[in-house]
Amino acid sequence: MLKKILQRYLLPIITFIFNHTPSFIWALVEFLLDVFFFWVKKIYSVYYSKDSLKEYLDQLKNVRTYNEWKKTVVEIDKITNLDLWRQNFISKHYDYVLIDERTKQLRRARINNDAPLLMSLLRGGLLRNFGGIAQKKLYLKSYMGTKFKIEEYIAEVLDCVNYLHDSLNSEKDTRNTEYIMNSKQLTLDFFHDARQSFGSTALILQGGSLFGLCHLGVVKALYFKGLLPRIFGGSAVGAAVASLVCCLTDDELIPILISIADVMGNVDRLNHDVDERYGNVLENVIKKGYSQEILLFLKFVRDTIGDLTFEEAYLKTEKILNIAIHPTDQSVPSLLNYITSPNVIIWTAIYASIGTGVLSDDVQLYVKDFNNKVVLQSPNLNVRFLKPQDVSYSQRYFSSSSSSRHSSKDDLSSETYSDSHYHLKAKSAYTRLTELFNVNHFITSLVRPYLAPLISNDLKHHTEYGRTKYHRVTNQVKEDLVADTDDQLQYKNDINEAYVKDSGFTVVKHMKNVFGMEVKHRLEVINKLGLLPDTIKRLVIDEKPSNPQSLASIREITIVPELRYLVKDFGRVFDVHKTMENIPYWVLVGERSVWPLFPLIWSRCAIEFALDDLYNIHRKKF
Repeated sequence: MLKKILQRYLLPIITFIFNHTPSFIWALVEFLLDVFFFWVKKIYSVYYSKDSLKEYLDQLKNVRTYNEWKKTVVEIDKITNLDLWRQNFISKHYDYVLIDERTKQLRRARINNDAPLLMSLLRGGLLRNFGGIAQKKLYLKSYMGTKFKIEEYIAEVLDCVNYLHDSLNSEKDTRNTEYIMNSKQLTLDFFHDARQSFGSTALILQGGSLFGLCHLGVVKALYFKGLLPRIFGGSAVGAAVASLVCCLTDDELIPILISIADVMGNVDRLNHDVDERYGNVLENVIKKGYSQEILLFLKFVRDTIGDLTFEEAYLKTEKILNIAIHPTDQSVPSLLNYITSPNVIIWTAIYASIGTGVLSDDVQLYVKDFNNKVVLQSPNLNVRFLKPQDVSYSQRYFSSSSSSRHSSKDDLSSETYSDSHYHLKAKSAYTRLTELFNVNHFITSLVRPYLAPLISNDLKHHTEYGRTKYHRVTNQVKEDLVADTDDQLQYKNDINEAYVKDSGFTVVKHMKNVFGMEVKHRLEVINKLGLLPDTIKRLVIDEKPSNPQSLASIREITIVPELRYLVKDFGRVFDVHKTMENIPYWVLVGERSVWPLFPLIWSRCAIEFALDDLYNIHRKKF
């Protein structure tokens, strides 16, 4: 029946339409169909096509070694054209003309064996931010580094410093007798003055009650890259990690950094500090803020370093350990090191830095007396130690009633402790660190992984927000570039007539920065008003070295590990049966947070470390 209807009615209608439709209508239909199928194929290809940049960025999140990370970011830089950006020496963020001129002066003096001129140039020009080369904006594009011109300048300075070291030790050069080039005292004076002028870097391992083992990953990454400073500072778990590094020689430290889980396997897990019952674990995490692996690590540190004092640790390793504490009595120094408290037992300083009432209700500093016996430092002094999150280095807007409640709760007399009085008079312990050891640059490890999205200036590269655009160089621009350079810079034209814009505006990055700054500001205001609960304060308030805001970008590098699986990673804190599996994981998280910052740290610290090594070499010869 249906077949008959189709043959009798439908086919004649179709035939009539085909026979009487004008040709231009068929041309229009054909054109529309071509357009339609073109966009269908386009959408299909875009949807199913493989984005090589996305694939490499996903691969970057799962690398487990630095070599794998380096191999991946090389490909990312090629895809995003940032390898071209590095070749283009022009940038508004640093004085490339000054850097180029100083590089040529140093190279010319070194080639001509003019050691006096080299010493003069280095004495007057050794600055960490010389010509603006320490600006963070220069290190947030390419993963592999910054402008080649900056790296060329730093490499030339290192060559000149090594040349002076070799020439000043040589007895053959007597041409410039008035400078007494072979004098050991002149050698020592030069490296001492240059080292003093350049300044020192301190690694600050700040807090980290739940994720403190990330600090160990930071140390591991810097150590095996040769970028670990000699000066350490820390509080709470950060103080424990710093103590482990400063109390052990390289031969003792390397096995721990390579595989800490194997070394910690012999630690007694069932001790008075570690309990596998879930009730106690929840209490430790929520009330005290310390997970089982952290408590186990603290026991391991105490067993490893023993009753070593600050002075004994310095004489053993020549590393400078600083532990920040917050005593309620101003007669006790807030920064403990081999100068301010040489005879203090280090493990007691770690417990004091964690605070009274966390691991123990009776925390006191112990010292070694002249008979090498361990005794109380001040037996007649009623002093308690505040937890790091309870200390604010800014004056509160209003006095909070919570201060008096805190005092009565701890049974403290008004003569020995007043919380508001302490807040008004206290200043950062790290200010003392800058005075004692000429520290003008900080590498700060803030183990607050959940704050990583809010602190993005030191961590996020531009490639994480998409591809980087590049533009063709016109003939006029190329002539201008050539006109401003000499023969030594002609290689800059070998960039396939393309260059990457030095700066750009990314809406996503900008909005994240604004949102992060707003959240941090509101939390700080609530804390100053004394309204922030202790649990929230432990999670979001960090103690950092006090740097002026205008100088923070060139005097500080902030490292914040990022948790990719937030819920799963927080679940690790309560998983008491996989402690030895979780410890290597947290170390790896700390390592990953440092790898993108290697170029920035090398640019700021390579000259400092070279001067420090050469100075110590000459100092030991006397």
